[in-house]
Amino acid sequence: MFWWALFSVANSLSLNLQSFCRNDGAPGLVAITNVITTTVNIFLDWLFVFPMQKGVMGAAVATGISQIVGLLIISTHFIFKKGNLVIGRYKPQAKLYSKIVFIGLPEAIAQFSTPVTTLCMNYTLMATFGDIGINAFSIISYLSSFTMAVFFGASEGMQPLFGQAYGAKEDKDLKHYYRAGQLISIIGSALCVAVYVIFPRPLCTLFGAEGETLDYTAVHMWEYCWGFIVGSINTMISAYFYSTKRSGQAIALNVIRSLIMNTVIITFLPKIFGNGIVWHTFGIYEVLVLIIAIALKKTSEKNGVVYK
Repeated sequence: MFWWALFSVANSLSLNLQSFCRNDGAPGLVAITNVITTTVNIFLDWLFVFPMQKGVMGAAVATGISQIVGLLIISTHFIFKKGNLVIGRYKPQAKLYSKIVFIGLPEAIAQFSTPVTTLCMNYTLMATFGDIGINAFSIISYLSSFTMAVFFGASEGMQPLFGQAYGAKEDKDLKHYYRAGQLISIIGSALCVAVYVIFPRPLCTLFGAEGETLDYTAVHMWEYCWGFIVGSINTMISAYFYSTKRSGQAIALNVIRSLIMNTVIITFLPKIFGNGIVWHTFGIYEVLVLIIAIALKKTSEKNGVVYK
């Protein structure tokens, strides 16, 4: 943790500049940056952990160095003035900070979803199934990160398009981008889930599952993973809200989804309906959140999209 924290500024700046770069008409550079960063990270992980025998500390340093590489690459867009945005002098503005916090709060809250859900699932699984439940959920969590990358990537990719259409007050384009974003999210997440359901054993084996854990995880994989399809829809609706100056709705949705609904459903539903429902709780709370999200969207667009 100490060695990883030393590079946290580079990590934050890299992510921040990637967002600006994406909105400044250079999503290709963002993609290249992430591919190179990931490749460097993988190579240095191998180098520091195995030949150099630096253990977990080496892995942390490898991640940090890869983030610095990413920061250097993404900075070229602004240093060489390849877009409309350039690095210049800045005067601190309290009003702007408060605006940034309010607009960014929905996404910040959304990031709590994974650790809160993981915490609740671990406690519930330990109480109901013991170590084998925890082991199975660990494998499923590794796989779920790929699916989450699909719908988080889709929502981040659509955000500039939502913002552009909203800023230009193009109602037709905004509706088109929303439908396209949802279609991309649903198809992408559905394909991931299909792979998990059809090939559960080979995928689990990749992450070290064997014996009883392998059998147990393969059986229960689909019971958890079907919720990703619904979750992808919720993520896109959240991005649609905060990209069109509906941060209030986005904050409400993400608080319900990331802090309240997941905690309540995962913790208490098995106590009411029995242990068999534990693996379905993820999908169930996403469905309930979707109902709320649709209601918020319809209410906010009762008289059409309001352009501010």
